[in-house]
Amino acid sequence: MKNYNVAIIGATGMVGQRFATLLENHPWFTVTALAASARSAGKTYEEAVGNRWLMSTPMPEKMKNIV
Repeated sequence: MKNYNVAIIGATGMVGQRFATLLENHPWFTVTALAASARSAGKTYEEAVGNRWLMSTPMPEKMKNIV
């Protein structure tokens, strides 16, 4: 089965965080990029979200270091 590289736009917001959890182990999609506002530029996903992670599950390990 083909695998597609995808990006999450608005990744630091609630909907973006939800997409991150849904796509974490998806068989068809691999998250390769995360986009957010200018204040998140140059930061890892973990740094950009900080203590604003709103999901009940932990932040996906695979995405923490995506800049």
